[in-house]
Amino acid sequence: MKKKENLPAGKSVFIAVISNDRWYYFIFAPIMIKSNYQMSLRFFVILSTCFILFCCNNSAQNSSEANNDEESIESSILTEAEISKLKYIEFTLDPKAEVLAEPWEPYSRLKTTIENIKKADFSFFVDDNQATFELIKDMRKTIPDTLNNQAVLSRIKIIETMLFKLDEASKFSNITKSELSKIVKDLLIAFSNLNFQINKKLEKDSQQILRPD
Repeated sequence: MKKKENLPAGKSVFIAVISNDRWYYFIFAPIMIKSNYQMSLRFFVILSTCFILFCCNNSAQNSSEANNDEESIESSILTEAEISKLKYIEFTLDPKAEVLAEPWEPYSRLKTTIENIKKADFSFFVDDNQATFELIKDMRKTIPDTLNNQAVLSRIKIIETMLFKLDEASKFSNITKSELSKIVKDLLIAFSNLNFQINKKLEKDSQQILRPD
């Protein structure tokens, strides 16, 4: 006759599960484990079922979080229609200012960039800050003497700041659509204000010329 060994009764059972590099601890206590083989087998089946249910639930949760991240990235993409609905006062160059700005090549590049951004085309920002740096440097270097005053230079500085902000924002996958919309709007306003200051500068110069002695 074989001697039976009873398992210790009233002990806590600890189970550790690893999921996505994290430890999860389950405590089943106190559990009375009888020496009966069937009870031991039943206990093992129950624990195995709990483990399977936990793994399935955790996998579904991770899948849901991944889908939410993808939806967040998609929702942050601006469309041309959405940009066209941004409300701000848009100033364009007066005919005389257009004639003066026509040979100013960096301004034409900036204008083209702004028009592309209005179409939700952010390809200008492919290179890390280099395109923005070169554009603003060329604008300051080649600005016509007629437009070279503090007001116009200040507007160019603001445009530079907004271009760098949009450059950084366009590379963030977790930026919200409202945040991106605000930066785009601020850039469009900055360009509009530059046009306004150019018009104002030429208008002031014209008034001085026409002023009688």
